[in-house]
Amino acid sequence: MNDPGMTKQTVLVYEPVAEEGKDQDALAQRLATLDGKVVGLLNNTKDLVDELLEEVKNLLQKDFPGAEFRYFRKESVSGAAPELLDEATTCDALVTAVGD
Repeated sequence: MNDPGMTKQTVLVYEPVAEEGKDQDALAQRLATLDGKVVGLLNNTKDLVDELLEEVKNLLQKDFPGAEFRYFRKESVSGAAPELLDEATTCDALVTAVGD
């Protein structure tokens, strides 16, 4: 049944699959403990991420009461200022999260 008032449309469907990379970055060495270490908490400015990072901090403090925590906040969700990245490198470990 062809309706003369209908137009034919094309819908493009893309498969979001990438080829496996040949070069693999090595994973960072894991710390044996966070006690005596500085842990950075990086807020990416998304909604509720500050609450999420606070909960992560509270949980980590229970297991590692000797850890020090520092908060960092990006100016926007995309990218981070070089100064912020420099400050973050003073930490022994860094936790970031995506809220919403």
